[in-house]
Amino acid sequence: RSSNGSTKTATGDAVESGYGQVQVKVTKTNGKITAVDLVQAGATAGREQAFPYLQQYAIDSNGSSFGNLSGATYTTDAFKQALDSAISKLG
Repeated sequence: RSSNGSTKTATGDAVESGYGQVQVKVTKTNGKITAVDLVQAGATAGREQAFPYLQQYAIDSNGSSFGNLSGATYTTDAFKQALDSAISKLG
């Protein structure tokens, strides 16, 4: 099986948002984030609805440099920390 570039995957540390643990697995292909999978997505009171948006924002911005999701500041902050943790493990 031939590969046209490098794909790396890493799982970051779990981060406590105040509403539950957030942990993500990041897949990068040729230096671009192609997938952000939720390993743990603890959230309460509807905050879990933020995760699909945050996953898309991370892919679109190729990292954690995106704005907070309205009404989900703690969840967004924890997601960004979890994302940065996973990205740092990719080397």
